[in-house]
Amino acid sequence: MDKDRVMECATTIMDTFHLIMRTVGPESQKRSSLSLSFQQFRTMKILERHEGASLSFVAEHMGATPSAMSKVVDSLVEQGYIYRRTSESDRRKLILAVTDPGKQAMDAIHAQVLSRLAERLTGLSPCECEMVYLVMDLLRSKMVTAQSEITHQL
Repeated sequence: MDKDRVMECATTIMDTFHLIMRTVGPESQKRSSLSLSFQQFRTMKILERHEGASLSFVAEHMGATPSAMSKVVDSLVEQGYIYRRTSESDRRKLILAVTDPGKQAMDAIHAQVLSRLAERLTGLSPCECEMVYLVMDLLRSKMVTAQSEITHQL
């Protein structure tokens, strides 16, 4: 595929992703008693996958500065969704992890977002659903390959 087509494809993916997040995210927040921003939710998902991660690790994964990430982390600690402690091996390093209430909040938000997304997808034919599965599998395989390459470079 030529470079222009690839860029069109990438643009369509990003535009669609942002549209989904702008539509489903706010709908879910309106119906939720939990008050988590998308950035806070993503931070918690990173910590769920990388328990004991440092602030700099999370900031790097979020594409944020450590000082900006610190504000997000402070807010999540205040809400009781994550905790931080000093590393036993390096007292200069903070270790972050999701608390049980944080895991419950993430599960609740995840369920709400899935529910809103399912509402939006109601009416797709079985054939259209199959096309969505195929495209998502293709994208997932490309992202896994890219993630693997990035990990090997580090």
